[in-house]
Amino acid sequence: MRKLFKLALPAVVAAGMLTAPGMLASSASATATATSSATATSSLTLTGGGCEALARRFLCSVSFSGGVAPIAVRWFVNGFNVPSFDDRTFVGIGCQPGFRTDIRAVISDAAGASVEFRTAPVCRSGNP
Repeated sequence: MRKLFKLALPAVVAAGMLTAPGMLASSASATATATSSATATSSLTLTGGGCEALARRFLCSVSFSGGVAPIAVRWFVNGFNVPSFDDRTFVGIGCQPGFRTDIRAVISDAAGASVEFRTAPVCRSGNP
């Protein structure tokens, strides 16, 4: 059952159907902070985010609601922006086993509102 959950979770999150961030399975502690300067009717809200640890890889996703189009998603790994991941809500991030990886996604809208997902899990080795 555990393997099915690991495979099904990224698909659900990628489809945007997961609305409760507490439902994500993640061995790392994840924190989300929000800063908003948009109006209350169009406020940008982080509705979910998490990273699933596999062997030498993390499958990470974020979901959000609201905001003023266009919405931009920027991914940072160990403090560096990864342009190939930008504007995606689901990414696969390679990692070095045994080391902590700082992963951050910043979601911003045209009105200047932004929310941030941040986690720092330890990379696993071996089979998923």
